[in-house]
Amino acid sequence: MTDPRFSFHDVGASTGGVRALAITDDSAVWCVDCSAAVVMRRSSDGELSRFALGEATAEPRSVSAATRDSVWVTDRGTDRILRLDPSGVVWSTRAPTPDAGLGDIVGLDDGSAWFIEERADAIGRVDILGRVTEFAPGAVGGEPYSIASDGTSVWFGLPGAHAIAYARGGDSQPGLVRFHDPIAAPTDVSVGDDGCLWFADPGRRVIGRLARGGAVDEFVPAEGLRPTRVGADSRGGCWFTIQQRASIGRVDGDGRITTIDIPGDRGIPVAIAAAPSGDVWLALDSGDLVCFAYPGDPADGIQ
Repeated sequence: MTDPRFSFHDVGASTGGVRALAITDDSAVWCVDCSAAVVMRRSSDGELSRFALGEATAEPRSVSAATRDSVWVTDRGTDRILRLDPSGVVWSTRAPTPDAGLGDIVGLDDGSAWFIEERADAIGRVDILGRVTEFAPGAVGGEPYSIASDGTSVWFGLPGAHAIAYARGGDSQPGLVRFHDPIAAPTDVSVGDDGCLWFADPGRRVIGRLARGGAVDEFVPAEGLRPTRVGADSRGGCWFTIQQRASIGRVDGDGRITTIDIPGDRGIPVAIAAAPSGDVWLALDSGDLVCFAYPGDPADGIQ
């Protein structure tokens, strides 16, 4: 089976090594290969660059857009936060807490970046001068999982606390959004252009949306599908990956859910990012990158 909306790109990544994706404003797609300890950049014209992180124990974990053509990267193996541009590594610093388990990272409009410290049960911030500050996540045992931003504020999933936390500007004590369901465990989070926060709760098999006013809506995919990763798009919707399934899904602004099967036996999506153009990029567990050219309305093959 073929589907002309999908294009597959071999970037020489290790099987199971790709962990995260980011798209910069120059339309380049960045990803990290934790097994090979490299960061990869695919330019808009398809040119591939690979950047080694320079230390034997390097293990890049997450990548996020910083400026028009640069990204932030966390390196779990060496406790580093790095900046890369098309020339390679241009700057790095280390988290104060050794073996903090650096995870997700996100850049803000003021040039700072916030990141998750999974093993330290903390979050961190690096400012434009390179100073790193660590914070409690807002709840003991919160187990911060992922982080997202609208450019000025940050949100992060706290599955251990059954909550989503948020911080604005220089807040040192995050606020909490708690859920009525005692088994709620929001994990992956993503912010759309409209300011709505989308999240995945795999345990309850739901995709959720936290509106700017604080209202929470939850949407349940069909067939008991378990959403894992989310990527808000520029059209008021959110794309998501599905546990152990070679498919992706989308919730539109009205809560309608569609699912799309990835053609061929190419692998299962482990990361997802929506480009401003409407295209959706995926990283597969096989190491391939995939671009899905989304038409913007229902079409044949969308269920």
